[in-house]
Amino acid sequence: MTYGTMRRAITGLPVTVSSAILPDGLWGCYDASNSVILIDRRLTYTAKRCVLTHELLHWKHGDDGCANDRSKQERRCRTQTALLLVNPAELALLERMYEYEWQIADELNVTTQVLEDYRSTLASA
Repeated sequence: MTYGTMRRAITGLPVTVSSAILPDGLWGCYDASNSVILIDRRLTYTAKRCVLTHELLHWKHGDDGCANDRSKQERRCRTQTALLLVNPAELALLERMYEYEWQIADELNVTTQVLEDYRSTLASA
């Protein structure tokens, strides 16, 4: 799904998704007290797609909101985002076609961070 398709698909959920200009370094955030996901409007559509998936997972799990990068909640959502968005068969094909990680990530419509998270998840399994 593209970012736009995802936004349309979640219209009926009891969570609001909004765009905002977030502080530097923050791409997205889930605010449990208001059931709102904020996504930085300056991101590419690929990054917005990854962030929306990640923040929806926080919502699904009932997480409190923004946490530091090392929290169990954050690691869980990063792992699940990567597993949801990276197709292993497509990745295997693209690894034979492209030399650079950014090329593979671009073809998969994910950020290089999501691709790294996917590879880390496989390596630790």
